[in-house]
Amino acid sequence: MFGMMAEIVLQTLTNETGDERVLIVRRADGVFTYRREWHGEGGWSDGLDSGLYDSADTAEAEARSRVVWLVPAFH
Repeated sequence: MFGMMAEIVLQTLTNETGDERVLIVRRADGVFTYRREWHGEGGWSDGLDSGLYDSADTAEAEARSRVVWLVPAFH
């Protein structure tokens, strides 16, 4: 479709063991999301979009507040 952007991964956040990641994505329709993926025997899974956001910053903030290993530990 003319004028439609391609999906772009803007940032990849990976856990300490390297078997889970969160992608911050600008979708083809211009909306932002985050997507969780897990690495297994067949490679990286196809994760589902988690929410629709107005900016990459908002998508990242939501991921950081909802994905356990991204939530900062307070001591």
